[in-house]
Formats: sequence, structure tokens, C-alpha cells
Amino acid sequence: MARVVFFGSPDFAVPTLDALIDSPYKPVLVVTQPDRPAGRGRHKVPTPIKSRAQESGIEVATLASFREDSFLTRLREDRPDYFVVVAFGLIFPDHALKIAKKANINVHASLLPAYRGASPVNMAIVNGEPFTGVTTMEMVRSLDSGPIYMQSMEPVDPMENAGELSVRLAGRGASLALDTLCGIDSGGLVPTEQPTEGVSTAPRLKKEDGLIPFSGHSLSVHNHIRGMNPWPGSYTYYRGDYIKVHRAEPCDLLKRAVAPGSILKSGSEGVLVACGSGAISFKRLQARGKKPQEAADFIRGHPLETGEVLGGGK
Repeated sequence: MARVVFFGSPDFAVPTLDALIDSPYKPVLVVTQPDRPAGRGRHKVPTPIKSRAQESGIEVATLASFREDSFLTRLREDRPDYFVVVAFGLIFPDHALKIAKKANINVHASLLPAYRGASPVNMAIVNGEPFTGVTTMEMVRSLDSGPIYMQSMEPVDPMENAGELSVRLAGRGASLALDTLCGIDSGGLVPTEQPTEGVSTAPRLKKEDGLIPFSGHSLSVHNHIRGMNPWPGSYTYYRGDYIKVHRAEPCDLLKRAVAPGSILKSGSEGVLVACGSGAISFKRLQARGKKPQEAADFIRGHPLETGEVLGGGK
């Protein structure tokens, strides 16, 4: 029986953990990030992976830094055959990568070498990719640049957001992780080096990255809104008031004779806003401190006047 230590933190990692639990590769230990403050009360809450592992009766350890020598000693004592890593949140140093006897497998939500980094799903949507996918690779010290075991391509629906695509990719990644483990154990699966061409990056997103760039054409604005939902959130400002945009639709690519961000129409069918080329129709919005609403309901409580220009800051 292979001994697996699983590393992961967010929801994206849960399907892979579930798949391992129901297989011959059930982890002997699950490692996750420490509990973090969340919500208005800022109470500490466990990661989704910690909660799932505890429900399954698997031993859980938290790790904030690989500088904790006592933790590395513990990992060596567990004598793992495999590390399986999904969105854990820390870069593994060389001495940690030498612990597992057979392989250090990472599940990454892109078709590497495209979109190395922390936000591959977001950036695939922002850039309007028609396809993305999942890769399993052997981990190396350099970020997401290790040799590839397996890949699976997935189409991107032109209306789905990053959260919706992440759910599909998480399920695909779970299957790929199991296939990779079985392939290595059978002796037939050997990783191949990543291509040197087609390398792109997807850096960790910040809250300010969600500010809607109306200067682009309507399709790129639409892709930005999709790519920033649900986090860090897609937003703009109206007369200095924060407005989050959950869902929108591009209308056309014709050049408008008004400033990008200008409100062209505000009614039951949505809020039509000019872009650098074309227009975007906001369908679902949210005021600060309020719940998301369909456009018609939002406008009744928060009128948006035609001719005003969205954007800027507080």
C-alpha cells in the first residue's frame, strides 16, 4: 500500500482529496495552511481541506512555513512514497522535495507551460482562452516548471466565471491525480520536460485587480468581469460608491462617441455601459454591504443615471 501525504488548502483541492480517500492512495496525513480569520467577525476558520480531512478521520497537520524543522522531521518519519499537492499555497524547498520516495505530484489548473502561478483559472478567462485544462507534474524548486506527467484539456464556456470553471477543473484534476499515481506505480508513466515555448504566468491576484477596465473592447471587459468572479471580485464606482458586478454580457464592438465607462442606459434589462469599443450590459450587481441583486432590483434601490461615468475610486 502506497503511503501518501496530501498537501492542500482551498475548495479546489477537495475533490482530489476525496478521490484519494476512496482509493488505494488514502493519505496517511493531510497538511494544510493554518486557520485564518474570515467574515465580519474575523473569527478563525479552518481551510476546506482541514474540515474534509477531519470528517474522514485522517490526521491533519497545519504548516505555515517549511522553516519548521520539526515538521520536516515528522514528514521523514511518516516514510511517504508520494507527496500529492493541490493549491497548498507554499513553495516546497529542495530538502522537502527529497522526502517522498517515489514522486512529488502537483495538480495545476492550466495546460503548462501556460499560466504558471497562483491564478491560472482567472487569467485563462481574462485572456479569453477557448480552452484550458489541468496538468500533473513532478515538483521542482522553480514555480510550476517541473516535468509533466499528464494533461487534460477542458473547454471554457464564454459565459462562465472563474469560480464555475474552477469547479469543473477541480473534478478533472482529481481524476488526473489518480491516473498519475496509478501510471507511476505501473512503471509506465515517466514525466517529460515542459516546452520552452508558450510559457506564461498568472501571478497572485490582489483586490485592486478587480477594478473594471472600461477602456478595452466590450469582449475584453466581459472576460475581465468573468475572470475576477468570485474573487477578487469585479467592481467599479458610481459617484464614489462601490459597486460589485457579478454578471454581465457584451453587446457589440462598435466604437462609441462617449467616454469609456459612460452609462448609456439603465433599466429592467440591465445597465448598459460604454467601453473603449462597444458596450457591456451589467446583469447582476451588488452595493457595498448589501446582497447581490438582478439589475432591475438593484436600480430600484440604487438609481444609476444615464450619462454618468463609472470608474475611478472612492
